[in-house]
Amino acid sequence: MAELIRERPRRVAVLSKKPLATHRYDRWLSEFGIRTTLFAEDTSASRTFLAGTHQYSTAPRLFPDWKRNRAVDQAVAAEHAEQPFDRIVALSECDLVRAAELRAYLDIPGQRPASATAFRNKSVMKSLAGRAGLRVPDHRLVDSVATLMDFADSHPDGVVVKPVDGSGSVGVIELHNRTEIESWAHARALSCDDPTDYLVEERIAGPMLSVDGLMRAGQVRAVMIGAYTRTCLHSLIELAPHGILLLDADDPRVVAAGDYLTRLLRALPVPAETMSFHCEFFDHPHHGPMLCEIACRTGGGNLNLIAREALGIDLEQASCLGQAGIDVPVEHTMPEPGRCYGDLVVPRSARSLPPWCALRSTRRPALPLPPG
Repeated sequence: MAELIRERPRRVAVLSKKPLATHRYDRWLSEFGIRTTLFAEDTSASRTFLAGTHQYSTAPRLFPDWKRNRAVDQAVAAEHAEQPFDRIVALSECDLVRAAELRAYLDIPGQRPASATAFRNKSVMKSLAGRAGLRVPDHRLVDSVATLMDFADSHPDGVVVKPVDGSGSVGVIELHNRTEIESWAHARALSCDDPTDYLVEERIAGPMLSVDGLMRAGQVRAVMIGAYTRTCLHSLIELAPHGILLLDADDPRVVAAGDYLTRLLRALPVPAETMSFHCEFFDHPHHGPMLCEIACRTGGGNLNLIAREALGIDLEQASCLGQAGIDVPVEHTMPEPGRCYGDLVVPRSARSLPPWCALRSTRRPALPLPPG
């Protein structure tokens, strides 16, 4: 029986809200002899892709209303009961906790709920960081309007309210006075007795750093550290472009952010497998890095394209393979010195771009510049 189990091809379930044309899980995993079963969001693009040639070992399953549809979980469990999965892969932030819960329920190796929650819930991650002695913004869960008002009264420079599991600054708002707070609470129709999914924290005025790369068992395997030209929040508020410019290795901000990241990963229940991460730090003018958030997934915008150029790594592919139990080799742990990498992201808006902007692509990273 043991020999038969060892000879059985490894099977992996992939949960995907990502575009299938760019995320070729089937190719990535088939190179290692892995049989892949796809559970994906039902979109016209997904149906068009799957009507063509692909290497999924069984008929892919598509589901509408992906984020809220628990039929996805039931389908994975039912398939596992017929033919057990060895691993579960999930790259979208909305699927990290779902995948962790399925692994725990089905007794499949990989990241567990406590770890996924720590990298998803901003209240949990900041509480763990604070207990480890890392500086974090003062924060509190919004359990009532009174709590929000009391917190704001003790922070006269303003507060920021955000979803505990949000991303890309969606749903984040700066509130500066009681009138704005009352207006926000009314618009959100905060319940008087049910817990909410919002966090309030002190407003930190200053630039932000983006820290991205690969981690494994709490160790940083590859990292690139850049500075935002404008925060994602203010990019949305002002409908103005924002970008990231990678910093040189000898920049003091790189050293400070790297040290903070190392200590942060020691404070969190980290996954044992290779996974990508995206971290944002407030660059406080007096205290240095302070945690905004960390997620065990690839950053948005053009960050994966930048990583391909700067590190020679496709973070999405590496995270897919890592979650499938494959050790991913890393050649460059940091960007090569003497080169400049960055990007520009333009928010969606009804405004027209100036003529000179229309001639340039804003969804690709800047090409590396030659030394000197």
